Amino acid sequence: MKAFLRNFGLVVLILGPLGACGDLPRPFEGAGREGDPSLLELRDTGTVRVEGGDDLPEGAAAHLARAMARALRSREIPAYSDSAQGGDYILRPNVTAELIETGASVDVTWVLMRPDGLAIDTTSAHGQLAQDQWFAPTPTGPEEGDLAIPEELVDKVRDLGGITQDPEQETYDALVATSADKIAYMITGDRSALRTAPVMKVALVDFDGAPGDGDTALARSAGALLQAKGIQVDNADIGDHSVILSATTQVTPIDKSKSKTPADRVVIEWVIMDVDGNELGQMTQNNVVPHGSLDQRWGTIASLAAQAAVESLEGALGQIANRKKWLLRGDNKTTAAR
Repeated sequence: MKAFLRNFGLVVLILGPLGACGDLPRPFEGAGREGDPSLLELRDTGTVRVEGGDDLPEGAAAHLARAMARALRSREIPAYSDSAQGGDYILRPNVTAELIETGASVDVTWVLMRPDGLAIDTTSAHGQLAQDQWFAPTPTGPEEGDLAIPEELVDKVRDLGGITQDPEQETYDALVATSADKIAYMITGDRSALRTAPVMKVALVDFDGAPGDGDTALARSAGALLQAKGIQVDNADIGDHSVILSATTQVTPIDKSKSKTPADRVVIEWVIMDVDGNELGQMTQNNVVPHGSLDQRWGTIASLAAQAAVESLEGALGQIANRKKWLLRGDNKTTAAR
């Protein structure tokens, strides 16, 4: 399956050889809290450093980066492209281009990243550049000094100075406009334009492989925990605004030579998919339990495993909702979600 660029992978609480352990710990308690799922959460609005593309001529790359910086500034996000330093966020274009008779056909995928290189999200756009725009000279004038010049002020200064809009600049501005809207939304989380946005629904499907009542218990616990966080669970109406959460469990006896206490290793792989089966996020739990303890009833172990999974995957669900411009929660949030 084609994985989303920022698939959420997390291996949870892998225990060492049992021979060195005393009593077995409560399985899955705290599992899923290691690592830092908050890495996928966005900070408050900060400056954005827009980079030039490596797959464009130097002049075209500079014009594209400047156009995106202008577009973000017009959306009240401080952005610049004339420096390779700083930035609370880095915005990098990956460009695929095909030369055509009139110039070039381009596909631009913008990757929003943190300064440490963590990719947050992506958005793509398609357009065409005329031959003189594809081979445009590198701009020599300085970029606007004020990172947050309102668009209406820029237009007023241009009019007073008798400056006409550069057709070349207009083309690049049009190429980045839709992507800039999505990037601004990724950064600010401003949902003012999304009041009628659909609410994400999570369907719990294909819980499989667990002995005893494990599959039913895991699904029931995960559903209850998602609903407690204000996330809608709906297995009956799986549609365009649904994602699917599944869990595959494997329980295998641990080699007796490696443990003084008979035990089973339990591996649960949680996967988020879209309705077409494309993987959007995943995490794996790996733990041990006393041998045979899950052959019939899972009890609190199902609750602990589901709690760890939901806490870790909540960030991934939020990112999926942001990318698709859905609401993760409806207006009627639960107390726990608030």
